[in-house]
Amino acid sequence: MKRKMVYALMALLLILCVAIVSEWMKPSAETGEKQITVIVMDESGNTSKQVWEKTYQTDTENLTAFLKEKEELDAAIVESEYGSLLNEIAGLKQDMEKGPWLVFESENNRICVEAGMCPAMDDVLIEDQDVFVFRLISSFSS
Repeated sequence: MKRKMVYALMALLLILCVAIVSEWMKPSAETGEKQITVIVMDESGNTSKQVWEKTYQTDTENLTAFLKEKEELDAAIVESEYGSLLNEIAGLKQDMEKGPWLVFESENNRICVEAGMCPAMDDVLIEDQDVFVFRLISSFSS
C-alpha cells in the first residue's frame, strides 16, 4: 500500500514539474510600443502585385489584436474552431472553398522562425521590427 502511495506521489510531482516547466518555457509577449511592417500582395492572378505596405506603431501583443486594432487595413476576422481566421485584408478577400486564399508569413518574427512557418494569428506574438507579408494566392503549389 505504501509503495502505491509513493508511486502516486512521484507521478503527481512529475506532472506538476512538467506543467511548471511548460508554462515557464511558453513564449511571452513583448510589452510596450513596437514598430512592425505589413505588406499585402495579390498573387491570385498571373502577376504578383503589392497592394499595401506600411509601418505601424503598436502596443498589441499578438497578430490578431493588431489586425483588429488597425481599421485602415480592413481586416475581416472570424472566429473558427482553430482560432481567429483572416478572411479579408486591404481589399483582398479569400474564398475558403475554392480559392483564392489568404496566407501570411514572416522571415523575422521569432515565433514564425522557430516554428518554421507562422502558426495561427492568435499564437503569433508581435515583437519590435517584425515584418509580416500577407498574400492572396490561387494555389498552394510553388
